[in-house]
Amino acid sequence: MQEATRLRELEAECRQRALSEPDKKWYWLAQAAKYQVQASQKIAFHSEETTTADSPEVKLAQWSHGRDERRLAGPYAVKSER
Repeated sequence: MQEATRLRELEAECRQRALSEPDKKWYWLAQAAKYQVQASQKIAFHSEETTTADSPEVKLAQWSHGRDERRLAGPYAVKSER
């Protein structure tokens, strides 16, 4: 989390420089946006790592690799009757 805090500080510095250097405003705003995205990614990654006892575990459904008749539900699908 310290790295995310540092990235937020860099973002703020870049925004301040954009105000003080109008000729390079778009450069500093682009740098600020870059640091903002990196900080958000660090925070999101950190929140995925932290699992608590009250957070449920999610299990993905296992799909069979065989033929699935539900996929034939289009207008031209005809089931053979025997």
